Amino acid sequence: MTPSDEIVDLHVSDAAEIAELIARVFAAEVEITWWLVPDDIATRTRLLREQFTMVIRAAFDSGGRVQGIRRGGRLDAAAVWSIHSGGPVTESPGYDAALRAITGVHYGRFRALDCTFRETTSEAPHHHLELLAADPRGEGMGTRLVKNYLDWADRQRGFPEIHLHASSGNAARLYARLGFHTGDPAEVPGSGQLFVYPMRRHPPAAVPPSGEAEVSVLRP
Repeated sequence: MTPSDEIVDLHVSDAAEIAELIARVFAAEVEITWWLVPDDIATRTRLLREQFTMVIRAAFDSGGRVQGIRRGGRLDAAAVWSIHSGGPVTESPGYDAALRAITGVHYGRFRALDCTFRETTSEAPHHHLELLAADPRGEGMGTRLVKNYLDWADRQRGFPEIHLHASSGNAARLYARLGFHTGDPAEVPGSGQLFVYPMRRHPPAAVPPSGEAEVSVLRP
């Protein structure tokens, strides 16, 4: 493993680059996004990029972390984590108006998906995986990012729960291998039986304490 394969913390100044990567992967490969914006991959990528930029900035505002893998200067993988302090899930001020302006005729579908996420997100304090993508796929970069964060989170005071929404049954099975448990699948209204899969991972009963959290950790 070379230094270019290290997991690094990203910053709010990287938001546009992170959103570009994740939007490109999602537009091509995630079925729910094909329903959000049918047929036109260029428009789908652009709308996702603009929405994801808002999601990423909100994650930073929550005190969350965004980590990635760079190789040859290119961002090849990123994981966006937010922190929920507890209580009902709320949107950033102005989010709905901005989403309507970005998505136009596709607003209703984006709004339906957002509502499904909000209604199936726990009100208990937790860390939440908002977005995860790697390009190219199949090299284990996404799994490394998640494992790295889980190792870090398990050593924080309070041992936080970790939550996410898997975008398919196959994705849910992959997360299950990392210790996540699936709740009841939630159908996205109007989608023609597309589902998201709320998942949670309880912290280990006992993890040896550590000192300062590591910023960059290499994982096999």
